[in-house]
Amino acid sequence: MVVDAGTALPYLTQVGGYRMKGYWYQWIDPQSRRFQQGTSFDKVIERYEFDRELRRITGDALERIELMVRASISNTMSKHEGPHWFMKDSLFKTSPSSVERSAKVKQRPRKRTLYELVIEEVSRMRHKPFIAHYLKQYNEPAFPPSWAISECLSFGAWSTVYPTLSNVEYRKEISRQFKVEDTEVFASWLHAFSVMRNTVFHHGRLLGAQTSVTPRDYHKRHLQFKGTQARAFFATATVINYVCNSIRRGPRWKSDLEALFSRYPTIPYDSALGFPEGWPNVLGWRTL
Repeated sequence: MVVDAGTALPYLTQVGGYRMKGYWYQWIDPQSRRFQQGTSFDKVIERYEFDRELRRITGDALERIELMVRASISNTMSKHEGPHWFMKDSLFKTSPSSVERSAKVKQRPRKRTLYELVIEEVSRMRHKPFIAHYLKQYNEPAFPPSWAISECLSFGAWSTVYPTLSNVEYRKEISRQFKVEDTEVFASWLHAFSVMRNTVFHHGRLLGAQTSVTPRDYHKRHLQFKGTQARAFFATATVINYVCNSIRRGPRWKSDLEALFSRYPTIPYDSALGFPEGWPNVLGWRTL
C-alpha cells in the first residue's frame, strides 16, 4: 500500500488502525494476503469519509422517522385509550405460557413490558425538568402522560411496543400514517430502522456491511429484496425512502444520497451497498 505519512498518521492515531482496516480489506489478495498493486491509503481515507457522511445523512433521516413514530403511536393510543394507555395491561399481547411452548425449545429471558420500561426510564430521568415538574405537581397517576413518556423511551422501545399492541385496528391506524397497510411489514420496518439507528449512532460501518435484520417485502407496493440485496444497505435505505415520502416535509433522503454519491464517484455502490444500476428509478425510489 502506498502511504503518505502526513496524511495517514492523523487517521491512524485519531481514528485507529483497526477501524481503518475495515475500509481496506477489499484490496487484499485472498491468496497472498498482500495488497493489490496500486492500493493507496488515500483510497482508504476516501471510503472512510464516504461512510462517515453516509452515517450522518442516514442518522438525520432516521431521527425524523423516529420522532414521527413516537408521536403516531402516542397520539393514536391516547386518542382511543387515554393519555395513560401504557399502564393498561389489557392493551398488549401476552406471551405464550411455558406450558404452550415446546419443552424442546429453550426459553429466552422475558422481555420487559412497556410499563416496566416506563418505570425504569422515568426513574432514570426523574431530574429532567418535564419529569420533575409532573412528579412535583401530581400524585396520580403515578407517571406522566404518554406524550411526555414518549420523550423517555428509545426508538428500540417504540419498535418493540408497536407489534405488541393487541388491537390490530390501532396498529393499522398507526401504519397507515406511513402508507403501509400490512402491520407485520411495518413492524419489521421499525425493527430494521431501530437496528440501523443503533449502527449509525454507535459509528458502525455501513459500507460493505450486512445487516442482521432485514425489512420485510411489501408486496402491495412491489417492494421486494432478493438474495444478498436483502441484507445490504439498499434494502433498509429503500424502506427509509418509502417512509420519508409519506411524511409531510420529510427528509430529503433520496436527493441527499444522490448528492453524496456524486461526490464520491469511485465508490462501488452496487457491490458495497447493494444499489442496482439505475436505482433512482426503481420501485420504492420513484414517486408511486
